[in-house]
Amino acid sequence: MIIDILTLILSSPILQRALIAAVLVSVIAATSGTLMVFRGLSFLTSGVAHAALGGASLGLFLQASGLAPWFDPLLGAVVFAIFVAAITGYAGEKGVAQKMEVAVGVSFALSMSLAVFMMYYLPPSMIPQIWGYLIGDILLLDNLDIVMLSGTALCLVLLIFLFKKEFVYVSIDMEGSTAHGMNARGYHYLMLIFTAVAIALTTKAVGAILVYAILVAPAAASSEVLKTINRIIIGVFIIALVSMLIGLAGSFLILASPSAIAGLVAALSYLIALQVKRWLH
Repeated sequence: MIIDILTLILSSPILQRALIAAVLVSVIAATSGTLMVFRGLSFLTSGVAHAALGGASLGLFLQASGLAPWFDPLLGAVVFAIFVAAITGYAGEKGVAQKMEVAVGVSFALSMSLAVFMMYYLPPSMIPQIWGYLIGDILLLDNLDIVMLSGTALCLVLLIFLFKKEFVYVSIDMEGSTAHGMNARGYHYLMLIFTAVAIALTTKAVGAILVYAILVAPAAASSEVLKTINRIIIGVFIIALVSMLIGLAGSFLILASPSAIAGLVAALSYLIALQVKRWLH
């Protein structure tokens, strides 16, 4: 049985790409997801992921209208992601997480409103491309998606390796880091913008639903029961990867969406972490 499954995986490019993507998305979750939870900005993941719909719809409109045939929907998604990150960063320069949450909410509403507005002026054949950013499917990835996810994961790992202490310090105490002479404002924007771009690129590959579930729930669960930043990052990677593998396996067993199953497992991990924390205390 196991040999048959391994043979199926090795002989199926679709499953090979899905498994590689599961590992890469888990790496992205372990880096950007952990930072967002520490920063108190879990809602930014949802805001940026849905802002991608607005950017994609604008790109498709510019193509369909002939105003800018070269403007790719992915470029629009990245531009809108940076826009959301910039507004959020500006609102939170003093380190107040509540103001950043409000800024994310306003940017989210603006992007979604633009997406719905543009849909009325797009050919019906283009509409599924917009909703693809929302739903996504890890089983429908192509080689370009894998390359995109690989580049995103690599950049995030390098950033964490170089600036982990600075990012954590800014996330926990921005005013204190400024008082100690750190360029807190620069690290603040660097963290938000790179995270937002990573979310947008990942959304294009696997959809907003899976991105939000995998980037937020494992990070929240891991931070509940683990103490050090390194352990939390490893915990997030393991929870995210297990959730996605269960999602892939479950999609073949019960013929359901792998994203939906992975999201349910990831959310369940947070509930389990809360119970474990109660037992430990």
